[in-house]
Amino acid sequence: MLELLATSMAVAGALLAVLALYAAWRRDTPTGWSLAAVLGSVAWWGIAYAVELTSEGVATKSLWGDLKYLGVSTLGPSFLCFVLQYTGRGHRVTRRLLLLLAVEPVVVMTALAVPATHDLVHHYPPRIAPDQLVVVETGPLFWVHLVYVNALLVVATVLFMTSMVRLARSYRRLAVVLMASGLLPWVANFLHNGGVGPFARIDLTPFAFSVTGGVLVWGLFRERLTDLAPLARSAVVETMTDAVFVLDAFGRVADVNPSGAQALSATRGSLVGRRLTDVLPQEVGFAVASSEPGTPDAGIPEVHVDGPTGRRSFDVLRQQLTDRTGRAAGELVVLRDVTERVRARTELQHVLAEQQRVATALQASMVPGRLPEVPGCELASAYHPAGDGSEVGGDFLDVFALGPGTWGFVLGDVSGKGAQAAAVSAAARYTIRALADPRHPPSRTLRAVNSRLVGATDPEQFCTAVYGQVEPHPDGVRLTFCLAGHPLPVVVRGGTTNEEGVPGTVLGLLDHPELHDTTVDLAVGDLVCAFTDGLVESRRGPAMFESERVETVLSRHGDEPTQAVVDHLVEAVRGFHGGQLEDDLAVLLLRASGGSAGDGTPELAGHAGQA
Repeated sequence: MLELLATSMAVAGALLAVLALYAAWRRDTPTGWSLAAVLGSVAWWGIAYAVELTSEGVATKSLWGDLKYLGVSTLGPSFLCFVLQYTGRGHRVTRRLLLLLAVEPVVVMTALAVPATHDLVHHYPPRIAPDQLVVVETGPLFWVHLVYVNALLVVATVLFMTSMVRLARSYRRLAVVLMASGLLPWVANFLHNGGVGPFARIDLTPFAFSVTGGVLVWGLFRERLTDLAPLARSAVVETMTDAVFVLDAFGRVADVNPSGAQALSATRGSLVGRRLTDVLPQEVGFAVASSEPGTPDAGIPEVHVDGPTGRRSFDVLRQQLTDRTGRAAGELVVLRDVTERVRARTELQHVLAEQQRVATALQASMVPGRLPEVPGCELASAYHPAGDGSEVGGDFLDVFALGPGTWGFVLGDVSGKGAQAAAVSAAARYTIRALADPRHPPSRTLRAVNSRLVGATDPEQFCTAVYGQVEPHPDGVRLTFCLAGHPLPVVVRGGTTNEEGVPGTVLGLLDHPELHDTTVDLAVGDLVCAFTDGLVESRRGPAMFESERVETVLSRHGDEPTQAVVDHLVEAVRGFHGGQLEDDLAVLLLRASGGSAGDGTPELAGHAGQA
């Protein structure tokens, strides 16, 4: 029986020594070393007591009985330090406190080491029969030591329990577990020191402490009974403005935070146990839609909830929950309130739609709806704004009657984009219409337009233009035009192409621009192509489309109908550039067809080619 008891004590002590090493290895925790000291003290107590029980002779038993006090006397101070550190009072574990706590163990061990004071602590009877469990006699210093150590343990235990219980309910589990395990050493020590029955001869306190030590290590490091992470997660989820639903493996609501219940205008009790797909559609008018392409959350479905306070919109984020084996255990559904974002997006869509409507209306005013019918001529045009057409450009074109037998045409390009460029384009177009006179050369008309633009537009706003007069006659067309910083038109005669005209100064910058008139006679079948720089300056990498490619297209397709020729030009430049155009593009094509010049009355016919 004695050997079995000693073996149990030794095994318990060895186990606690291993736990102490584990606690010391986990020194990254704030309580690692102090818990290691607690476990080490009990481990030494148990091992020394096991040797004491199995030793033969009074001297040997007495020696190991003395040595076990190394563990007994250090248990109380180490446990107090552990509690102070763990409960956030580690700043109180100072060097001064450690020196004060070391006084009593030093006094006890000194008293045991000095023969004259040894028996003040404890002593064995002079003779002991083999395998006899004797009652060790205690002296007055022992009782002082007992009261002191137990006082430290009581203070530490009460401090630990009250600190845990005051913090949160989840700590009560730890308090109950520690209280249950902590009572074992107290009971064992009380029975031994109180001389109750057979416990007067055997001290089961170190064995009971092995159970308590195991619970401490298991609770603090393995099961994380006092880990704040679950509490922190719970606090975060409970106070989140996002609605959080925890679904079980069958899609039923297992838990929901206050924001989730508020979003559905329900209580937790009415939601738990119900399928989320059942709760949302029938109860609050559930609808799912994807976010708009190009938005930061594109592809994330949205939930629109109609509740008492109006419609609210949520992004739906879903996360599969799995157990340790990887099997599906449920799902986490988070509804993030994006009501303001959706409202802002809706308002932006309305603004963009209105902007598009205005841009379309303004853009339409830059070109005629249909080109007029000019006797003796075939006309065709095209107009394509840059990008998707949502921003108003600065290109414009027009064909109008000047008088009997004379017609005017104009293509222009105002620098910049937007409403300001559109305003200058409209001013330039209608000013040319108002000032155009068949008795005056085109250069004179453009000078008059320039004088009005110089004082009325921004200094950095300028306009390029080609303005000309068309005089059909039975053998062809006489064309007189002036270039104000505009690309030279291309003339096709008998299958050959040439650029015609003299470059001039842009309008709106200088008080006295340099402008020149050019006259070109077109025979029947000849044609002239005027265009804005959006055609020739269209890029593919560093290369530009340039006039040579315009001439190539006109040479290949010049004998086709005029609108087909214009379409070939636009198709060629789009194929060259690829994707949406970076600049507005306007083209006007005129072919001499012969016949009477007529009386100059404008009749709407032909194609404007507006895109």
